Amino acid sequence: MEQIEFLVKGSTPEPYEITFLKNGDSLTAICTCPAGTFGNLCKHRVAILDGDTAAIVSENADKAPVVREWLVGTDVEAALKEMRDANWPAESAKDALAAAKRKLARAMNS
Repeated sequence: MEQIEFLVKGSTPEPYEITFLKNGDSLTAICTCPAGTFGNLCKHRVAILDGDTAAIVSENADKAPVVREWLVGTDVEAALKEMRDANWPAESAKDALAAAKRKLARAMNS
């Protein structure tokens, strides 16, 4: 089993700890943020999986590409793709709703 840990800046003064564990074809990601603690999706893990190291405050941000390599071929990679595919229509709908609200506001103000 391989393990990489990061400290990331979050919404609290103390950084959150993220642990990535690679065991064969299995990838586990644990975060100490409130969402991660309750087993929910957290943006900190996804950011590192996306290669975004901006929030990493530990001295090992250079290890993030290794975690991205671990992602390939795992169920986490498949689930991340599924989430993104499902999110695209939602984002498009939000954009359309915002445009419709602006149009309504202009119509009501003219």
